[in-house]
Order: sequence, then C-alpha cells, then structure tokens
Amino acid sequence: MKYKFSTKVFGQEGIYGIEYDSLPNNEKALFEINSHIWTSEEVQSMLDEINSITTGNDFEYSVEGGHLLIVSDKEETHLFNLLNRSQKKADIIWSTEKFIQFLKEFKEFLIREGK
Repeated sequence: MKYKFSTKVFGQEGIYGIEYDSLPNNEKALFEINSHIWTSEEVQSMLDEINSITTGNDFEYSVEGGHLLIVSDKEETHLFNLLNRSQKKADIIWSTEKFIQFLKEFKEFLIREGK
C-alpha cells in the first residue's frame, strides 16, 4: 500500500497528508486525514493505542485540523468523513492490520520530513 504523501496538500504549506488525486475513488475520504498537527510521535501514539485494544473495546480518534473520524477495534477500522454529517455508515472499512500498515507508512513519511 503506497500513497502519495505530501507536505503541501492542495498547495498549502505545512499541511501533512495525502494528495487527493492519488487516492482511488473508494478511498477519497482518507483525504480528510490531512492536517497541520501531524508528527511521527502523534502517529506512534495512535499505533500504541491501537495495538493495546482489547476485545470489546475500541479506539476512537478525530483528526485535529482535519475532518476524519477513526474508529478501530481489534479486527476492523472504520473511517468517517466528518464533512458528510448525514452519513451513519463508514466511508472506508479496512482491517485494523491494513490501517496499522498505513499508519506505519505515514509515520515513515513524517520522519523523513523532520516531523
């Protein structure tokens, strides 16, 4: 899984995330992960929390400065575009393993960028 990560999403300096045009149509909601607050430490904190999920519990994270709600349990991660307020179903449902891999790649990108 390789995404086109960027430090200038839509030309806005200091916004870390994914280029919209690089996303497949069924994953466009992932664009809302873009934010100015991302650091490798923030992503590592998310990874630590997701890895510590126990059965019957879940992890919920709302991207500060972005519009993405992430809800993970041990098996699945649901991603919600918060700009679509009327929607009750997740925009993207991945295995939690796939989401962890995505976060690891995003963290590597942030480290390369000095974040």
